[in-house]
Amino acid sequence: MSSDRLNAPSIETTTGAGALVEARFIPRQYEPNYAYPLLVLFHARGGDEGQMVRSMPAMSWRNYVGLSLRGPEPVLRRGCADGFGWGPAFARPDRLASRRSTALPEAELFHRRLHEASPDPLDLLEDGVFAAIRQTRRALHVHSERIFLVGCGEGAAVAYWLGLSAPERFAGVVAINGWIPGGFRPLARLKACRDLRILVVHGEWNARVPVRAARRDVAILRAGGLRVAFQSYPCAHRLTSPMLSDVDTWLINHCTDEA
Repeated sequence: MSSDRLNAPSIETTTGAGALVEARFIPRQYEPNYAYPLLVLFHARGGDEGQMVRSMPAMSWRNYVGLSLRGPEPVLRRGCADGFGWGPAFARPDRLASRRSTALPEAELFHRRLHEASPDPLDLLEDGVFAAIRQTRRALHVHSERIFLVGCGEGAAVAYWLGLSAPERFAGVVAINGWIPGGFRPLARLKACRDLRILVVHGEWNARVPVRAARRDVAILRAGGLRVAFQSYPCAHRLTSPMLSDVDTWLINHCTDEA
């Protein structure tokens, strides 16, 4: 195997259906005969596909294939481009409250969806994610039953939404400093979701999303009988090495228990 393939941290490509930009993390000393767990990575608001790829070595250089996706909507701060986001459906709870005050009436929204030809953004996002997963599985050897969704901040809301909507397609969800998206019914597929494992890690000093909100989300999921692990850390909203180390341990334990 060539040295550039061994040492390169990622390969950047684009998907077809949803036109999501992606970056892939290839394990060091990649072994094509081994079926690797796949981590599908969703960045925080204002980040990009490189943000989560750069965090992969803090978990492991060798254990996983990483597929990091870029949010479809540019983020503007003070009129200047500042990374990307995942759309209003996944907005932070305090942002969502302000948007609801200016939202269109439900009848008007229904009329627009019925008569306008533009596709639903959530359908496009879902198509883009699954297209990227298929493309990664064609390029690299991935274990079909060890595909995990890992999201940070707004990306955690995407991971929750996708994992709880299609639990049969994923082994688990990792939500880092995130939240269950507003207006989403997390227990709508309750029976199927009981086989989905979830890890929630959160900063105790997170002022953007207080830890009490994360604990409330965990309580809702546990009330439905879901297996949810929770851990808080003495930090704010940033990714930290102890967080990522514990995520790695949780993933490895899950894969080992499954085997």
